[in-house]
Amino acid sequence: MLRSWSNIVALWLIGVLAAAQLPKIAVLVPVLRQELGLSLAQAGLLVSLLEIGGATLGIAAGLALGRFGGRRFLAMGLVGLLAASLAEAFAPNVAVLFVARALEGVAYLLLVIAAPTMIAAVASDKARGPALALWSTFVAVGVAVGSGVTGLAMGLSGPRGAMLLWAVLCALGLLVALRQPRGQVDRARIALPPPAAWVLTFGFGLYTVFICALTMLLPSFLIEKAGAGVAGASLATGLVSLAALPGSAIAIRILHAGALDRRRMTLVVVPALLATAAVAPFVFLWDSALLVAAVAFAVVLLSGIASPLVFARLPAMAGGSDGPRIAAANGLLTQFGAGGALIGPPLGGLVVGRFGWEALGVVVAVLAVGMLAVLLAAERMARENGR
Repeated sequence: MLRSWSNIVALWLIGVLAAAQLPKIAVLVPVLRQELGLSLAQAGLLVSLLEIGGATLGIAAGLALGRFGGRRFLAMGLVGLLAASLAEAFAPNVAVLFVARALEGVAYLLLVIAAPTMIAAVASDKARGPALALWSTFVAVGVAVGSGVTGLAMGLSGPRGAMLLWAVLCALGLLVALRQPRGQVDRARIALPPPAAWVLTFGFGLYTVFICALTMLLPSFLIEKAGAGVAGASLATGLVSLAALPGSAIAIRILHAGALDRRRMTLVVVPALLATAAVAPFVFLWDSALLVAAVAFAVVLLSGIASPLVFARLPAMAGGSDGPRIAAANGLLTQFGAGGALIGPPLGGLVVGRFGWEALGVVVAVLAVGMLAVLLAAERMARENGR
């Protein structure tokens, strides 16, 4: 099996292409509401449909991956994205748009489970940790790329032109996917991940709860409480979200220094998440939009050091870098991550509505400490089971 960074980067780019579909509909919502008569509630559901598949079918898709192989999942996912983009481009009514978005959600799920599983398999032992830390950035980069490309394409050729552009990009991605290694196929058995992997991935779910609550509600605070305009709040939130990238760069640097064993994992995640918890309560205490964004940036950066290490540590927790166990573990990671992304914003809104904005920062801190406790529990379970 090929073990090269060219394959790793290609698989990461496929993940970025998949994640770029997340903000695509959000950017087009104002136009779609006018053209198809979408209500605000329908628009919100349409945007979130991409994550619902992962939140409900992640582990099932991971188990299926072990039986069908990674390259086949990549091809099916990209064909699904291509077909969905074409259907969205020519959707005559809301019903067709929803069916297309649901298909897109299933296709997205196939890609984000297959790609990291294949990265774990093709990377050498030394490169696996940094490669999976790179993979952990695919959502942040994809959201930024998806928002920018969709907005630019819509300005030049309208929403239909934007959808057709994504269809073309998915076709190019399909050509890249078909050049990837086939991946291990084991039709004989289905293997669930060990308990430590379940606990580790649950910790990642807590991360997505607090990071999505923070970033999704930040624009509202900046506009309502800090006096920012819509454009300024959007820009600030985008920059805050991208703070995960320097966090991931720090994690990759740490992983290049040596193997990620239990000791090094603990030495990194403890200060990173305790620092996150110390800073988070101060996010929503300021009247200055600049100060709010700066503190939020620090929270995302600090927690962004810990989250890539979950991806890097997962193969060891799952019991290997190839085969049905790591495929199922990546499905589990996707399910907890998508579930957290769905839970975070409404949970944050409930906290703000009941206790005020200051309480949201405290909840983020509590969840960061909870994530730390769960990651340490996973390490303890892995030690007891000799992993």
